[in-house]
Amino acid sequence: MKLAFSIAELAITWILIPILLFAGAPFSAALGMRIFGTVIIAGSLFLSIYSALVLYYWSGRLPTFFFGPETTVQSGPYRFVRHPFNAGFIAFIFGLGILCGDYWRLLYVVVVTAAVVLYSLFQERLAIKRIDSYKEYKERIPFMIPDPRRRISFDKSRSIPWQFIVASFVVKLAILFVLPSRVKNSKVLRQKRPFVIAMAHQTHFDGPLIFYSTWRYIRFVGTAIYVDRLGLLGWLSVIPVRRYAVDTSAIRQMLATIKQGVPLGIAPEAARSWDGRPLHTKREIWKLFRMLKIPIIPVKFFGVQRLWPRWSKIFSVGTSTIEFGNPVEADDPQLEEKVMDFLGKEDSTFKLPYRNYKHIEKLIWRCPSCGTISSIKGFRSGFSCSSCGKSWTKPTVNEVIQIHDKIMPGSMGLSFPIKDDVIYNGKKVVATMYEDHATIGDYRLDYNLIKNSSIEKSIEPVFGIANEMVSFVSTTSALKWQEVVDFQIKFRLKKENYHTDLWG
Repeated sequence: MKLAFSIAELAITWILIPILLFAGAPFSAALGMRIFGTVIIAGSLFLSIYSALVLYYWSGRLPTFFFGPETTVQSGPYRFVRHPFNAGFIAFIFGLGILCGDYWRLLYVVVVTAAVVLYSLFQERLAIKRIDSYKEYKERIPFMIPDPRRRISFDKSRSIPWQFIVASFVVKLAILFVLPSRVKNSKVLRQKRPFVIAMAHQTHFDGPLIFYSTWRYIRFVGTAIYVDRLGLLGWLSVIPVRRYAVDTSAIRQMLATIKQGVPLGIAPEAARSWDGRPLHTKREIWKLFRMLKIPIIPVKFFGVQRLWPRWSKIFSVGTSTIEFGNPVEADDPQLEEKVMDFLGKEDSTFKLPYRNYKHIEKLIWRCPSCGTISSIKGFRSGFSCSSCGKSWTKPTVNEVIQIHDKIMPGSMGLSFPIKDDVIYNGKKVVATMYEDHATIGDYRLDYNLIKNSSIEKSIEPVFGIANEMVSFVSTTSALKWQEVVDFQIKFRLKKENYHTDLWG
């Protein structure tokens, strides 16, 4: 009801009042005045629309009496003046007065300006009563005319980058055409307090689908290597986290962000799944969730795995469902179980085949029939082995999972050494895996020194040892390296404290 009244208020203000003021006007101003008036109108519309979007993304409210914000907004134009939306309306009426050619009507602008100023002052009286921080904000920022000496500096924890708003609109439009999606239980995102969106990370569709699902400003947390390489992620205010260290800077940014009431978006597994099933989650993630002391809202994406799996370089057009779970409090003793149970919910589309099997050899890195490594070749309708000749035509996602399980170390024996051509330090060299170490060109990597592993960009195995990382690009399958080396460390060398995404 409040939203309906707000829309009616905006319609009266921006449509009915201008019609009443300038109905019958000749609009015969000279060319120079027409240009001047048009520029003012365009600028005023941009200012007001941008101000309304900033306010809506920040608070979920509109700049109206009935549906006004319940928190102080210090982002966009609100960093410079307290009432940019109303100032834009005054400029809009003034621009129409210039265009109309009947300059006596500019007296209307004076009356409207006085009325808008009084209305803005009335809004402030209400804001001071219901928003604790508004009085301090009022003392810092000018009313409607900017003052270079009085402004709030830009800070991503309290200011929405304009790129975020533009990207949100672009992504929403793209998803409508590429992946029209149904959103379930989105009402949980209307909470006034901050929260964490915990995503089941399957594909590159995940982030865009969150954009599609909500109109809120969300700060995602991402791996530093991606944020550094992709400037767009920095513009979207993604918080970079160094994967192989205790990143106190990232934690400070998270705390500053939730202090301002802004939600965080975090993938607990910290990596995309290769076959659609949840990965093992670090204990540190659950410690982080409890430390943040805000609700955790899990979200699951259905139908995306078969359209754009991690091993594929291309995506297919289709449909999906985005389902948000009910909030789980950070102090809930069953936090981990409740979140992971939701993220592990069955996806009925796993009973269907993939749309395309090209590059599946990055996942199925050896033949499940004869065991030959790097003999699988994917094509549009399936894949086959160049060694034994066996082929698979349109297996379902679940069947591919079963095949992947079959080739995993521990399920099918391995014969060492295992050779691979890799790119290391910019040069193509031969790398070889042995039972207790690997050689990458002239470099020897002892498994007992490795503390953790991951895969960046789906092609680059990364192994953390002491204070450095060893990384290279595999020309066949990065997953092969992680699965073989991790298995040797976890089960052959029996390192209990070794973390791997693959086994708990």
